Amino acid sequence: MMNAEGIIQMKPLRTLLFTSAALVIAVAATQAQSAPDVAGSWKLAIGDNVVCPLTLAPDGTASPADCAAGNRIARWQLAIDKLELKTASGEMVGVLLPKGDSYTGKRFSDGRKLVLSR
Repeated sequence: MMNAEGIIQMKPLRTLLFTSAALVIAVAATQAQSAPDVAGSWKLAIGDNVVCPLTLAPDGTASPADCAAGNRIARWQLAIDKLELKTASGEMVGVLLPKGDSYTGKRFSDGRKLVLSR
């Protein structure tokens, strides 16, 4: 947009940048409030047959770490639109997406379905 002197003014772009920054902050705040809701006791279904109890602690740890066929899940992290399950060394076990009151995804090592439910 040009003013009377022919100088281009960037007000619309500046407004867009501030609006975008506010949206990013709002989404991050929503996710930070959702993390405690994820902590607690869960059932982890691996494939069609194996079901393991899994506790997600508020500090990002998970136990039991040696769940049968659980690929040594020891940590978890809630990202903007997904739940990441990791080993103690930080290696990704699987990424789960929210689906109703549960999370579903696949294990990276063999592609088996993972379902985390209460």
